[in-house]
Amino acid sequence: MKNNQHIIITCCLAVFLSSCVHYTDPLFDKPAAERIAESLEAYRELLTAQTKGWIVEYYPEKTQKYGGFNLYFRFEFDYVTVRSEINPAASTTSAWSMGTDMGPTINFDTYNTALHFFSDPAIPQGGGRGLNYEGDYEFVVENGSHDEFILRGKKTKNIIRMTPLPANSWEEYSQSLENMKSNVMAPAYKMIVNGREISITKNIGANAFILNTGNATISAPFIITLSGIKFYEPITISNEKLQNFTYNAAEDKIVSENGKSEISFVLSPLSHYFVDHLPYTDWFFKTENIGPGLLPEWNTAKENLENNFNETLFVMWLGILLEDYPVGITFASWDYEVNRPWYGTYAYDFEIISDHQVKFVYNSARTRTDGINADYYASELQGFTIDAFNGKTFTLEPDIDITNPKNITKIQELILRDDQDSNHWVKVTLEEIIWP
Repeated sequence: MKNNQHIIITCCLAVFLSSCVHYTDPLFDKPAAERIAESLEAYRELLTAQTKGWIVEYYPEKTQKYGGFNLYFRFEFDYVTVRSEINPAASTTSAWSMGTDMGPTINFDTYNTALHFFSDPAIPQGGGRGLNYEGDYEFVVENGSHDEFILRGKKTKNIIRMTPLPANSWEEYSQSLENMKSNVMAPAYKMIVNGREISITKNIGANAFILNTGNATISAPFIITLSGIKFYEPITISNEKLQNFTYNAAEDKIVSENGKSEISFVLSPLSHYFVDHLPYTDWFFKTENIGPGLLPEWNTAKENLENNFNETLFVMWLGILLEDYPVGITFASWDYEVNRPWYGTYAYDFEIISDHQVKFVYNSARTRTDGINADYYASELQGFTIDAFNGKTFTLEPDIDITNPKNITKIQELILRDDQDSNHWVKVTLEEIIWP
């Protein structure tokens, strides 16, 4: 009897299983590999179809702390051309491909100067040498169409948005972008949301605001657009959802989409701006810009290098050498024997005396620990690098009128004039000067 039961059960199972197999329909009509290949080809066709190229809202670093940058990608079958708002005139073409890794990917297969500017750790931008901006050069395609691609950086996981170039050329677009940048960039701002003032501070050297509502501190990285600015993602303050702001030229302010929030510009004292930006800005010296009272010390320093070391002053600037190094008078002396420059920094602290006056105070201890080769050249250079500045108060004289709050960011040259002797002055410039 038991044997008969086993036979009956076995027969039933066989019929059941055969029935399941017989009636199961395939979920897809094509193998996975074929479907993926078709998807990649479809994306490739969409990317290359935009012959004028794509504008890319590129955010490096996983927290977007440096803000966003406008890039330009133009895809051809095997090559992609990249341009950037960092250096709009430069154009770099490199190999690209599509692949799969957590989904369809866009890969830059060879070094591209414009794109790898944000990721190459040897470039001392962003977080400095060894870090740079920590940006992406490989992207996962979240979705794509003829009018928009949404990418995600493989390393940072940041959302990267691409849209077709809305101009006749990159040159036209980048010039419009530069014009808007001059309209909306300033060292200091005031923000009103729904009638309530919100504390707003712009991170130096970054397209990012820090907003303090009283209850929370909010990071708001942004990118410049043709119409104003755009936050990386929407933020909510006082029940207002904020992301896109338009520059209102008539009222000279940046206004939210519904008009209930605005960002305006306030005047920043020149002395504070100058000191605060020294870690991010290099002011260069050259012979023609040294006043008569300090010219003897300058010439003596150059002659000492030549006579004592058979070297030539290669460059000298007020600023820093590398990230985490001191602010001060930084120099490079060219050594002809080894055909290379030797760098050093005479470190300074700065005391704000007034809105236009700054006192220089030499920091010998910091120079000894972090000045690199400064001590080695001290006897030759100190007449200018130390004696001419230490303990002196200088009045700052910009090359443009800065009563407009935004103009302070447009200063290209600055005269530092000794309060005790009007002949003791130097003009420093943002233009890099080699062999000064």
